[in-house]
Amino acid sequence: MDQIESQFYTEREIRDLTGAVDQLRNGREAVLRDWMERVRANQAMVTGQALAEPLLLDHVPQLFDAILDRLEINRSREDAEQFAMVHGFTRRLSGYNIAETVLELLMFRRAIWAHLTAVGAAVEGAYAAMEQIDGMVDRAVLASLNAFLDPTATLLERDGDAADKPADGESAPPGA
Repeated sequence: MDQIESQFYTEREIRDLTGAVDQLRNGREAVLRDWMERVRANQAMVTGQALAEPLLLDHVPQLFDAILDRLEINRSREDAEQFAMVHGFTRRLSGYNIAETVLELLMFRRAIWAHLTAVGAAVEGAYAAMEQIDGMVDRAVLASLNAFLDPTATLLERDGDAADKPADGESAPPGA
């Protein structure tokens, strides 16, 4: 961790946080699989149950990575919010209702907690990480909802300027 981060955490908290982040990175696939199983099993997630796996995953893996990068290398929180905005916008296009959109992200948080519990993460590190992750997921929920509810949000046109095009065939964030 760099000098800036050490201003916010004690040396022990940094060590504990790093251990939890490592456990989450190593368990990335397990967390995402658990999250998908939760979405598929939840009776309130009618639309999510019908989506093919790539559409269900959408930008959740990138959101997960951005959250962990925020903890580890102080990546901008706006990066995670951008993935959440894209997620909310694409959920609207996929036919989700607003409750399903929120439930997905709440189940995402639960899958992260469940993983830290399953791997026996040190309590101090798990709580230090989850305190930060909870706040970031809350912000992701708000960003996702804003994009979901934004009547002016649209995908960028493919025939526009190259600088305005999304990378690698991804959809652009709403309002971009």
